[in-house]
Amino acid sequence: MIKNTELEKFRDDLNKCVTCGICQPVCPSYRLSERELMSPRGRIILLRRLIDGDISPAEISPDAFDYCTLCYACQTACPAGVKTDLLFITARKTLADANGTDSNKSRIFSYLRKPKKLDTLVRLGALAQKTLGKKIVNNLSGGYKVPELQNKPLLTDLPEEIIPEEGYELTVGLFLGCISNYVNPESALACIEVLKNLGVRIVIPREQVCCGAPAFNNGDFDTARYLAKQNLELFSDPGIDFLLSPDATCGGAFQHEIPGLVSDDVNTASLANEISRKTIDFSTFILENTQPDFINKQELPIEVTLHHSCHTINTSGKHNNVRKLIELLPGVTIVDMEDSGLCCGFGGSFSLLYPEDSRDWTAKKIEDIKSVGVPVVIVPSPGCIMQFKSEFATQGINHIKVLHPAELIATRCGWDY
Repeated sequence: MIKNTELEKFRDDLNKCVTCGICQPVCPSYRLSERELMSPRGRIILLRRLIDGDISPAEISPDAFDYCTLCYACQTACPAGVKTDLLFITARKTLADANGTDSNKSRIFSYLRKPKKLDTLVRLGALAQKTLGKKIVNNLSGGYKVPELQNKPLLTDLPEEIIPEEGYELTVGLFLGCISNYVNPESALACIEVLKNLGVRIVIPREQVCCGAPAFNNGDFDTARYLAKQNLELFSDPGIDFLLSPDATCGGAFQHEIPGLVSDDVNTASLANEISRKTIDFSTFILENTQPDFINKQELPIEVTLHHSCHTINTSGKHNNVRKLIELLPGVTIVDMEDSGLCCGFGGSFSLLYPEDSRDWTAKKIEDIKSVGVPVVIVPSPGCIMQFKSEFATQGINHIKVLHPAELIATRCGWDY
């Protein structure tokens, strides 16, 4: 029997599962593999056997838990209330502690601890993609699908404070996230422009590092904790009223994962809980704390559809605020696609470890987008945006734009970003 492991904390959740299978139809990894082991129910049965000592960690393939997008649709669907969010992540940690972490993952996490080296690596990667080609870079990276990288991090070009010309009442701390910083800066730039035009002071600490979600989600709690403590200190200024990020995953990390990660350190835990209470997603902040009286500078009406990221629909439950915000824009009509909350196939490390399966799932999602026949899909997470843009490029789809809610607002209001 497994003793004194973090997995033991979840025995009650494991016992809640009645193996009804309601989770299976909403699970991307089960629908892709059609294997019981790759379903939430199968994983829970496996963990029961592990925790009871029927099998050892060495007998479990990492695929059992790596082949999961961590979308937590199973958690939302579960009638028994099984909390799979931390359960499956802790399973990854248990296997990594027992069998060792994959060497490629370890290499990536080591760079997350050294942001200056990571900046240099990204610059070199961007140069290599242009000179050698993406395929060679992917091969050099261990077969991972490396996204198209920016020439330099966005943080290097941003001021650490932005003050609206007409004064301000609220201050937000802006956490960019790695995708906005290194891959897709448009989401963050549009957020900044919208906040500035709505009279919000913005603080952007230049020394901010990865939120730690990639490490945490893959069982490297030590790296995640190390990064969390740095970011918490940077955003500890009591003059910051709210912390927000253009990336729902990063916001979710500050709200949900980080307080638990640092709970053993009393002072850090207190700070983490305080910042967790201040953390808010972009759409909710605009709706609840500003007066978004948008003026339409675009004469032509437009139809859009919404894709709800997994974090906004399955963990924070704030996905309806994206709709409410978009509905405030004059001339914009929302046309709903089927299964708007279904995972896009990105899943962080899932798209790196299983690029072909990730693409197959994204292609299914794109069929839903195409079926509604609109020119714009609104996506509140840069990870999902990156995934869609990549597959659109592969399929030669150039008549549909993928925009963060902030990008749509800035474009319709005539605010340059």
